[in-house]
Amino acid sequence: MDVETRRRLADANLLARFDLTRRHVGDPRGGSARFGAVEVLAIGVDAPYFNSVFVADPATRPEDVVAGLDWVEARGLPAMVRVLEGLDPVLRPTVEATGLTAHPLPLPVMALAPIPAKPQAAPPGVEIRAGRSDLFDDFHVALESDDVIRQVFGPGVIADADVRLAVAYLDGEPVSCGAAIRSGSTVGLYAVATIERARRRGIGRAVSWAAIEAGREAWGGTIAVLQSSDVGLPVYRSMGFEEVAGYYLYARPTPVPGRPV
Repeated sequence: MDVETRRRLADANLLARFDLTRRHVGDPRGGSARFGAVEVLAIGVDAPYFNSVFVADPATRPEDVVAGLDWVEARGLPAMVRVLEGLDPVLRPTVEATGLTAHPLPLPVMALAPIPAKPQAAPPGVEIRAGRSDLFDDFHVALESDDVIRQVFGPGVIADADVRLAVAYLDGEPVSCGAAIRSGSTVGLYAVATIERARRRGIGRAVSWAAIEAGREAWGGTIAVLQSSDVGLPVYRSMGFEEVAGYYLYARPTPVPGRPV
């Protein structure tokens, strides 16, 4: 599978994740639209990360990016514009002219295909459980969720047939988590987090494998995809993930832009 195919599958999974979440959140400000080659999906929560203008097509016109941004903000929502790295030199002046600023580094998009059949075992003393609504409370404890994240991963989302959770426990307490979200045969990995006291023990890596495996078993997934933080890059590379794209993320300067999960 070539790099462009893997990038498109990763993009499709993120769009599917946003749409699934939008449907369950049910905020009237949420919605979807298309302007030329630009896809727009607003979940309807008060964090720009979750109300995004997706720019990945070389045929994108600058006016369509502006139209997508205007559409989100007209709904009373903070917006984010995501620009594929190769398109950024052309479109950056247009996006910056709207008052948005970019994170200095692009957000890496990674893919793993095929998915290994046997995930990593949990580190000694750690128990990992996979499930759905039964793990709702422990998932949010490990994720250290704020109000926005509790909306984005609300009861309806977690109960959806296209979502699986994994939670790791240390001394009986939830300390790490991850979520798998399906689009076709693609397993998207989201919301990987480990609380401070449990870090640097391999728990986040193990819970990532557990979430991916839960998706592979449930849906017959053949490719895993994710968007990585800078801190997560070495871990995911060691798991066999490869970078297939990068996206510059633009938002209006705010104290709380919304963290990627």
